[in-house]
Amino acid sequence: MLLALICAPFLARADHTLVITTNIYPPYVQENVENSFLPALFYEIGKIMGVTFEVRIEPWKRGEQSVINLDAWGTFPYTLTQERKDRFALSDPIYFEDSRFFAYRDPGTSAHVLPPETYEKLDELKRWHIGGIQGYFYEQIFAEAGIAADYALNESQNFERLKLGRIDLFPAATTVGWYLINQLFPPEIAANFYTLDPPLIAHAPLFLMTSKDYPDNDSLLVRFNTALAEIRQNGTFNGLIERFGLVMRY
Repeated sequence: MLLALICAPFLARADHTLVITTNIYPPYVQENVENSFLPALFYEIGKIMGVTFEVRIEPWKRGEQSVINLDAWGTFPYTLTQERKDRFALSDPIYFEDSRFFAYRDPGTSAHVLPPETYEKLDELKRWHIGGIQGYFYEQIFAEAGIAADYALNESQNFERLKLGRIDLFPAATTVGWYLINQLFPPEIAANFYTLDPPLIAHAPLFLMTSKDYPDNDSLLVRFNTALAEIRQNGTFNGLIERFGLVMRY
């Protein structure tokens, strides 16, 4: 488990440390955790709240369980589902993101054996072999649509599987997907990936999820949301976006 202490040196006290979990999620959370957009954002939020955030890198499911067990105050970033709304308390939206199905067009392959570039209903895609990651928001969507997805450990594995033809489609946050494709593959290979319209989800808010049973959780969330709003208003949020070279909505 990877740890990073995101400190507010002059404001924080030891008894004001809050453990939060996330996973490696480029470009928002990089292997170099402290030099990543979301941890840097939480550092700025911590300065305003007067706390130290201890960021733990955990698999998504384990991160949720850490919050349930009160081993962590919160976990991020998460898309809203009814199950999560029932089980956790949610911050105000941190940022917004589309998620789309990605596909790979092997040069020379006839178009009629490739996933279409557009679709109207999710069940139109049931004939295709769809990959995914356990613990992601679309698990429930796929189950309700009768889609038996083939789950792997992370985004990178799924994009490799797309390229090798082991799966036909893989849903991912649009920014994350294109970032990873361009990191994993040379330009001539990256150019063969494409996305389907419409998005699986459009302009979806992503949240910090916390335990409803955590001590003083309601007060902490109010302070968090207030600090997040201040960072948006004073230009810090936009400055971080520019610093890390991102294109995003918030």
